[in-house]
Amino acid sequence: MIRFLRVTKMLVIALGLFSLSVPTAAPAQDNTVEQLKELQELRKEVDRKKAELRRELRLLKDVLGEEPRDELMELADGSIGGMTAEELAAELRILRDEIDRLRQAMARGRLTAEDARFEVQGSTRTRLEWGDIDFVAGDADVRQLLRTKVRVTGNPRHDTQVVVELQDSRIWGSEFNTFDASGDQVDLHLAYAELQEVFGKPLRLRLGRQELVYGSQRLLGRGAWGNTPRAYDALVLRLGEANWVDGFTAKLDEKGVRDHNLFGLWSSLRVAQGHDAGPYLLLEQDKNSGSERLLRLTGGTRFTGSTTGTTGHLFGYDVEAALQTGEVGFEDVFAWMGTATVRYHGPSWTQPEIRLGFDMYSGDVTAADGDREAFDNLFAARHSFFGLMDLFKSFPNDTDDGGLMDVRLVGEMSSSERVRVGLHLHNFVLLEDRLGDKALGQEADVVVTWDYNEVTKYHWGGSIFVPGNGMKF
Repeated sequence: MIRFLRVTKMLVIALGLFSLSVPTAAPAQDNTVEQLKELQELRKEVDRKKAELRRELRLLKDVLGEEPRDELMELADGSIGGMTAEELAAELRILRDEIDRLRQAMARGRLTAEDARFEVQGSTRTRLEWGDIDFVAGDADVRQLLRTKVRVTGNPRHDTQVVVELQDSRIWGSEFNTFDASGDQVDLHLAYAELQEVFGKPLRLRLGRQELVYGSQRLLGRGAWGNTPRAYDALVLRLGEANWVDGFTAKLDEKGVRDHNLFGLWSSLRVAQGHDAGPYLLLEQDKNSGSERLLRLTGGTRFTGSTTGTTGHLFGYDVEAALQTGEVGFEDVFAWMGTATVRYHGPSWTQPEIRLGFDMYSGDVTAADGDREAFDNLFAARHSFFGLMDLFKSFPNDTDDGGLMDVRLVGEMSSSERVRVGLHLHNFVLLEDRLGDKALGQEADVVVTWDYNEVTKYHWGGSIFVPGNGMKF
């Protein structure tokens, strides 16, 4: 702490000296001796500032662990012999600017003597569910879920981070008696190290057990609604900051020489102010032969953006499309999906929002013909899109390879500063039907969220589904 304060003080003094030392244009003098004396004093001043710059560079390395750039070392160590008064004045301005930059670097949100090297966070979530979704009267199920997380984040350096998160997920009453402490759902959910600014470049490397969350989460999502969210044993390399591209590989199943792997490229590119594009490629590979063989490529792009008028009314959009090709078992894959959403958000105190959208996932009309045309939504955050009852979340299984078209309307508004209510409406239809009726049904969801305080939040929800004849599949 003392060391950091000393650095700050020195920087302030240095800046003050620089502001006083920059020479101004002097009137022409006939006295050559006086001019030589002034030039000599100016050279001494530049030498002093170079010495101060060298001290600041050493402090930068001690405080932030950064190696000084070569050009800065040359500036601090370079000779000033033969420089004119104008050149010396320019040198002083450069020195002043560089020391100001160093001061700002040490003031940014990097690791300093005042920053905590460890941070501990935790959360507990409990949820009571009552559901009767098998269309059998009197067969409702009531269960209470509990999920607890404890996360420790370590910062041994400003450019290095280590994260470990323990997670306990359970259903009340699942232990066989009150003495049972087996902890069947205790998991090391996260355990990774991250290196930032690798080689001083906008390059980030994350290695270990981690979450892969990208884009709209329709293909790679956290699955946070479930009691056990997704995690991967993966390596992720990110290049760029505002515009970035991630390359990653994850081991899904270790089978000796016949592993199940996931490879991917995902990017985020700013195409205009408030408008972004996110092209991506995902490759699944299972080296087994026969019916377990898998080599499937999923490629697509997502476009998002919004604009806000002078009166505060916001209009936004979210459009995404993807194709799948490759081989699954003995079948050739060609499948597709598309989704589009338009959004309006009002400026009044109720913060009204309306979202209208549709989703289309391809289906396979003919079974066992050697072609797989039903889209697979891979590792999606499945609770977020097709109704809160989760009747349709895993494709193609949940629609028996029939695909899906969902037309949805969502309305939300705040009834007070801390309470927000929402109504979600869905109309589900099969894209391909093998039995003669594509109508699956309609769903309505009501959600109320209460922000009790800054660390506690309550959710209430209720849903109803009216089945169509297509649910007989």
